Amino acid sequence: MSEETSVCFTEEEWEDFVTEYELDLESEVSSVGDAQAAIDFIWQTLFLSPWELAYIALPMTVLAFYGLSIYSIFKYIQKRFS
Repeated sequence: MSEETSVCFTEEEWEDFVTEYELDLESEVSSVGDAQAAIDFIWQTLFLSPWELAYIALPMTVLAFYGLSIYSIFKYIQKRFS
């Protein structure tokens, strides 16, 4: 049987805990804005190793092939019955 452990806070302790957590969260969020995160993503993508690029490119190629095949079959059927 599993043991349950609980932590009890007084109202003041709870308010202090939540306030401290919110301050930590705000400092993390404000340190990296959306624009900075986008720039970091672009730089990380530009400087991937060839193996990492292949790891990303192969599944994307397979998905693109399937998508274009379905599209061409749809267009063929559409052309055939028009």
